[in-house]
Amino acid sequence: MLLTVNEKIQLKPIDKENAAILFPLFKADLKEISRWFPFDENYQLKYDFSYIDEKEPPFDETFVIYYKTKPCGRVGLYDYDKNKKEIFLYYWVASPYRRKHIAIDSVNTVLDYLKNLEIKTVLFDVKKENKNSILLINKIPNTSIVSEDTDILIYSHSIL
Repeated sequence: MLLTVNEKIQLKPIDKENAAILFPLFKADLKEISRWFPFDENYQLKYDFSYIDEKEPPFDETFVIYYKTKPCGRVGLYDYDKNKKEIFLYYWVASPYRRKHIAIDSVNTVLDYLKNLEIKTVLFDVKKENKNSILLINKIPNTSIVSEDTDILIYSHSIL
């Protein structure tokens, strides 16, 4: 399923072809990404391929973000709780593509998409030191901190 964000941005479900095209940008940002997510420096494309083979859309899905027809990041869903109708959402935009509203516009598009799936709550987990993600998440209406520990904030966004 293709999701159109605007005239410059589209979201396409991840597949092996677009994962391979995006992978060099991911590797270039890996040192920074590993500050926020549990990736090690030896992360390999074959791990993405395994995920692609095993994922179960629509509640376990990753979209590759295309900016002006070029893959530049991801926005994805994980840890769906069918009883609570809640799901976690993550995003990443490659460093050369930042500061173009790609992340916020892509996240908002996925939030709209989730309305059709009867999701009630979208959760974001973010490290307290990740100031840029905190700024982005705070721009999303109906979103607030629901949990906090030593270094992690959990934000909740109400869909319905």
